[in-house]
Amino acid sequence: MTNTTTKVHHKTESHGAPALTEDEVREAVEGASVPVLLMVLYQVTGDESWIGPRFAPSHFRGVSPRPTGDIAEADQRVVRDAAVDAIASLLVHRRPVLDLHDVRDMEKAASFFLGEPIDRRYAAILTEELRRRSADSGDLDELPDVTPPAGTRAIVIGMGISGLAAIHLLQQLGIEFTVFERGTDAGGVWHQNRYPGAGVDTPSHLYSFSFDYRDWDRHFELRDELYEYFNGVLDSLDARTEVSFETEVVSAVYDDNTALWTVTTRNRDGDLDTHVANMVISGVGSLNQPKLPSIAWREKFEGLQFHSNRWPDGLDLTGKRVAIVGAGASSQQISPSIAPIVEHLAIVQRSPQWVAPFDQFREEVPAAERTLLQHLPLYRAWNWIGLFYQHGDKIIDALRVDPSWPHPERSVNRRNDRQREFLTGYIESALEGRPDLIEKAVPDYPPFGKRMLLDNGWYRTLKRENVDLFTSGVSDVTRTGLTLSTGEQLDVDVIIWATGFEAARFLSSLEVRGEGGLDLSKAWDDDDPRAYLGVSIPHFPNFFMLGGPHSLPGSGSFMYFMELQARYLRDLLAEMFRKNITAISATEDSTNRYNELVDTMHSKTVWTHPGFATYYRNSKGRVIFVMPFLNVEYWEMVRRPDLGDFDILEDAAVQQAR
Repeated sequence: MTNTTTKVHHKTESHGAPALTEDEVREAVEGASVPVLLMVLYQVTGDESWIGPRFAPSHFRGVSPRPTGDIAEADQRVVRDAAVDAIASLLVHRRPVLDLHDVRDMEKAASFFLGEPIDRRYAAILTEELRRRSADSGDLDELPDVTPPAGTRAIVIGMGISGLAAIHLLQQLGIEFTVFERGTDAGGVWHQNRYPGAGVDTPSHLYSFSFDYRDWDRHFELRDELYEYFNGVLDSLDARTEVSFETEVVSAVYDDNTALWTVTTRNRDGDLDTHVANMVISGVGSLNQPKLPSIAWREKFEGLQFHSNRWPDGLDLTGKRVAIVGAGASSQQISPSIAPIVEHLAIVQRSPQWVAPFDQFREEVPAAERTLLQHLPLYRAWNWIGLFYQHGDKIIDALRVDPSWPHPERSVNRRNDRQREFLTGYIESALEGRPDLIEKAVPDYPPFGKRMLLDNGWYRTLKRENVDLFTSGVSDVTRTGLTLSTGEQLDVDVIIWATGFEAARFLSSLEVRGEGGLDLSKAWDDDDPRAYLGVSIPHFPNFFMLGGPHSLPGSGSFMYFMELQARYLRDLLAEMFRKNITAISATEDSTNRYNELVDTMHSKTVWTHPGFATYYRNSKGRVIFVMPFLNVEYWEMVRRPDLGDFDILEDAAVQQAR
């Protein structure tokens, strides 16, 4: 195995980029966010008047942008003019007057910027992220001063987002590694999802690693650019030679005597091979095993059929009669993209979704703002902070159950009910003149019960003459199409199964055996996964997960949480090396306590409401996919590893066994 580099890659376009001229700065400032400029001014000048009442921006409303902060036009002009000199100074001196490393200073500054008070706990996160993301170059994480034992090796499973985060942490520690990826390239879901209209519904500038900045074209990027970005991250980490593509992991088995893992793989020719490592890090995603009707049921259809996650290369649907089964995220991206070219599109909807207006659908980031994002890490950091708050903890209050709320059948609290009124009004406006569609499109469960979707042309598509929306289920597949539960027959040329994934069955694509040959699928009762912080499992020493059960955000940035978990795992491994620990796994007690807390808090969220089905829950009704915590609560949990939460096997015990 080739030694991996131990240097930390942090690609920022600002470092080494040509200096901007004054005219370029002035032009860029004209297209910039006024609230973000105010924070740049405050840090560069140290003048507190910039965060005084005169310039106070409005708070965020939903997911809509606030480029001016609703500040008076005359004051916007003052801000933009002053920002030209401040930015010119920053480009020369590289460091602002104020660093805001004191949490109290950040609490005051961020409360002004966000338009509402934040507490000191939340300010602590923002202080950390401002420091990390406003760095001119380099990764400002304080790296552990440890050296792994000679010959320490890791195996990483999967080359998606979690796999990339794993590579970064292993490089920071100087651990040799190999990655196995069953696909032909990196990117995970963005390598697999090739359907028309595929894109991210998280702002692009949140959907990026802190250690690898991307000059995004759009506020919400499309699939091809995302795929290109994640492959670019792999290349910037200089780790492509450590990845075995088209190699599926069949099993991972722990040896109690040697404290080593044996991983069996299958290559594209079907040949099996074995590999031994000290640790395994799973970057296996939870949205990669398509959920489909039985083969016996589907094989009767004589036309073309496929899952949305397995879109055929070069497929032309022009003039075809198409049925798409499902009305979730994939369907709502595919349908508007194919409706204009097909002869007829039949959408079979199990249940309607709450869909929010999407002001920035396919909207490009203005060239002026891209200039500042590219050249000014400080501007980029405050832009990230705004998005992180707007799309993260600000939403959580709408998800929490108020036990005294008098209308639990339609909403879970007053704010949630206001969201319902707003979203219902939006649907009625978008489908004006079509009461038949409005009846089918308005959900009868509370908002946010299922993943909130963004309208990328869904309602406009439903109104097309060549589109029909059916709300009865599929009762059979026939030679020529689908039979609905109402008895209606849909004769089609193509069936697209947009029916989701086996999201509750974490790690179901491989066999994992821990201490004493314990089978993970049996330990988890197939679809009831339990882990400590979503990272470690009792009796599976040195088997770690990024993006495990209960560790994915219900709101906010998936990328941020993968980095949080990666930093936690990095620091945990560093502690192992310092204390000569060979193997480690979460105790049953710490895991039970964590899962009891998860279940208790989930019982107070909309995700346990009885009025709908969601892939967030398993077959027993337990929420296993997302965490119930505020971002700041999980951040506090993973900030520093506590070895008291783990069962430990020290070197001496293994040496004796060997």
